[in-house]
Amino acid sequence: MLVGGPVAATQMVAFVTVVGATRPGYDSDRNWVSQLSIGPGGWQGTANLATCGLWLIVCAAGMRRRLGPAAAARWAVRLVRCCGAGLVVLAIVPTDPGLGYPPGVPSVFTATGAAHQLVGALLGLCAIAAAALLGRCLRGSPTRAGGPGWAGPAGLLVASVMAAAFVAAGILVELDSDGVLPDNPSGLLERVTLFAGLGWIAVVSTALLAAGDGPRASRAGAGREVAVRDR
Repeated sequence: MLVGGPVAATQMVAFVTVVGATRPGYDSDRNWVSQLSIGPGGWQGTANLATCGLWLIVCAAGMRRRLGPAAAARWAVRLVRCCGAGLVVLAIVPTDPGLGYPPGVPSVFTATGAAHQLVGALLGLCAIAAAALLGRCLRGSPTRAGGPGWAGPAGLLVASVMAAAFVAAGILVELDSDGVLPDNPSGLLERVTLFAGLGWIAVVSTALLAAGDGPRASRAGAGREVAVRDR
C-alpha cells in the first residue's frame, strides 16, 4: 500500500510537466494544474487528479499500519487520506475557465468553480499540516528505532516551503484575475506546493518501506526461533 505514495508523486509530476508543456494555449507558469481538466483533452487531467487521489488514499492505509497508534500518527494518516479525497473531489468538480485558458474562452465565475477553489484551499492546508506531522511521525516510527534524525526538521522545512508558495500563489492568482498583475507565475508556485507535498509523502513512504516491519518483524523472528528450539 505504501507504494501508492511514490506512484502518486511520479504520476503527477510526469503528467503535469509533459501535458502542461504540450497542451495548446496552456501556460505552465501562469495556469494551474486543475485547469488541465478543462478544454481539449481535459478528460486526461481529470483522470490524473482522480487516480493520484486514489493512490494517496491507498498510501494512507499503508501508513496507518506502519506509523503506530500515537495521536500525531493518526492525524498524519487522516490528513494524507484527506489530501487523496480532495484530489478526487477536484476531479469531479471542475474549475472555471480563466487566466487565458482555454484559449478564446472568457473567464467566468460559477458556483462549481467556487466549490473547486474552496476544496483546493482546504487541500493545500491539509497537505501543509501533513508534511509537518509526517516528519515528526517518521522520526518516532516504531518500524525504525527512533527514526532518522533528519525526518523532523525536513518535514518542517517542506511544510514551510509549501506554506510560503501556497500563500503567494493564492495572492498572485487573485491579482492576475483582477488584471492588476497579469501573466504572473501563480501556476508555478502552485506546482511548488503540489510537487513538494507529494514528493515528501513519497519520501516518507519509501523510508517506511525500507524500514520494514521493524520491531514486529524482530519479535516474530524471535518467536520462530523459540519454537524451533522447543521442537
